Amino acid sequence: MTKNMPDDSKQYHTEDIILILSKLPEFLRKSMMRSRLQEFCTKDSKTREEFIDSILGGLSTADKDSLKKVIRTWLGVVSTLESSEISTIFSPYIKRYEKDPSLCESEYFAILLEAYQSLEETKGLSFAIVLLKWHSINIEVDG
Repeated sequence: MTKNMPDDSKQYHTEDIILILSKLPEFLRKSMMRSRLQEFCTKDSKTREEFIDSILGGLSTADKDSLKKVIRTWLGVVSTLESSEISTIFSPYIKRYEKDPSLCESEYFAILLEAYQSLEETKGLSFAIVLLKWHSINIEVDG
């Protein structure tokens, strides 16, 4: 059973989704995440932001070991996408962190950084380049 991106009446049960994903074999987890991320990229920015808000809102109740496994897979999948897709995926996350910098103090953020640091050097570097490009474009637009 797959869930569609949220609309105004839906909220995800983040902890359940993370637990289910963590129990899947790696190849299935990757495949599911890839298709969901590609679907995510086709949604409008408001829907993407609502989805991210919903997911981030439920992370504190998720099992930490399951979360680590899912985040590592998620980052691995994201690192194989086109730079435009990576920007589309990270844009609502960055906006959310800009609105609420205290999220950087959450355990989730620590897990995310740990997973990022465990990426192969080339994947981590490609993330950094994409995010720097995204940030500089937004500074030009906003500034």
